[in-house]
Amino acid sequence: MNPPDKLEARPGHAGFFFDDFEANSAWIREEACLRLPPLKGKQQLVIKGLAKQMPQLGLGEQGFPALVVGAAGSEAARIVTKLDGAWETTLKIGAKEAAAGAEIRFILEGVGLANSLAWLGRTTGAKFLQRFRLQGKNRQLRVSRVETAAGELVCDFSIRGSTLAPGFMNTAAKPGLNVVGWLDAELGLGESARCMLRAARAAGLPAEPVQLQIPCRAAGGNTEFTASTTGRAPEGTNVFHIDPPAAPEIDKRHGEALRKGRRNIGYWAWELGEFPDAWVRAFEPFDEIWCPSEFVREAIAMKSPIPVLTMPHAITVNTAQGDGRAHFKLPQGPFLFLFSYDLNSYNSRKNPQAVIKAFELAGLSETEAGLVIKVHNTQGHEAELEALKEQAAKIAGIRLITHTLPRVEQEWLMSSCDSFVSLHRAEGFGLAVAEAMALGKPVIATDWSATAEYLGGHNGCPVRF
Repeated sequence: MNPPDKLEARPGHAGFFFDDFEANSAWIREEACLRLPPLKGKQQLVIKGLAKQMPQLGLGEQGFPALVVGAAGSEAARIVTKLDGAWETTLKIGAKEAAAGAEIRFILEGVGLANSLAWLGRTTGAKFLQRFRLQGKNRQLRVSRVETAAGELVCDFSIRGSTLAPGFMNTAAKPGLNVVGWLDAELGLGESARCMLRAARAAGLPAEPVQLQIPCRAAGGNTEFTASTTGRAPEGTNVFHIDPPAAPEIDKRHGEALRKGRRNIGYWAWELGEFPDAWVRAFEPFDEIWCPSEFVREAIAMKSPIPVLTMPHAITVNTAQGDGRAHFKLPQGPFLFLFSYDLNSYNSRKNPQAVIKAFELAGLSETEAGLVIKVHNTQGHEAELEALKEQAAKIAGIRLITHTLPRVEQEWLMSSCDSFVSLHRAEGFGLAVAEAMALGKPVIATDWSATAEYLGGHNGCPVRF
């Protein structure tokens, strides 16, 4: 059985999808591959799955698909089933392939029409086609586990996102991370990489900082890890903190040697409910995607041919010593609300206008309370900055800070204010919200997207939307 050209051989799995229809198994849209660690002479594998009836399928979706399973050095098996229940097939893999790490290929047959209807629903937006996007026919024939002939578990598809069973994973794992990112940049992705380095080192996990060579719009200047960068990447796993559209630039800027022979993970944030079709090619350099929240994971996973896992940020903040209000020229007496954001992260999404309007409607501008709005990365966003200044100038008690602050001063500013407020339209994680909560500040935030996963009525002030 020849592997399809468009599926590159790589560790882990590609082309399997997870859902709640049958939580202990995965389904295939059309083609998938499963690359195993070296099996040390265990050449006979048993692949098990389920055929589960999906109710209320429409025209073009009736019946079960068939599944062809094979690997190099084995005879392909074709699974055909019409009734609900379990299925299994045995593959005998050549000794050479087993020792190198066999790659099992899965091809789903009989789903061409169902896949075409799903594609049309996604690309045209036609209402009568939307139900086909669930791809119910495809979901009926599922893969659940891979075992050796002796019953030793190799892969378990009840483990969402990562299929290798813990025993096999431990034998194949290489400890340590190369954390690749804009380590000097004052932006969310820069702080994302720094968060991971702090967490890894706190856990005693080897972690090498690697400065991303792709140009970045944000201001540099953060030196927390740049002094310790060596230009080397000694560990067996790379984690790239990067925007998806920039992924094709990795090999151009760093050369293929950085990724070659390593496990490559993309750490992505995305703030909307659906991942863009135009970015699907961004998965190609990676074996796995990590996300800071379940909100992001759900959006990416439905378009991803590789595992997508939730890996929240580890938050570290320091309570600054000294008179921060005097340092930032803020009034000493009033109760101060703070909102901070990056103009590179889209003014309309961060929604500072709503914070100002809420401050005015609450009557706080007529009291001694104050609102501090910290905004940075203003270059290239001059019109939005001027509009913000005009809106703020009309209301008493609002103060703007518009220059980029070093990390220690950002923490100092947050410590100096009494409450943090974020009336965002969407967040992939919400670093500032989480940091304010870690400092013990009362936080007011929109009760939607990633922040709703850790801020609720028991520990903050969620705002209905």
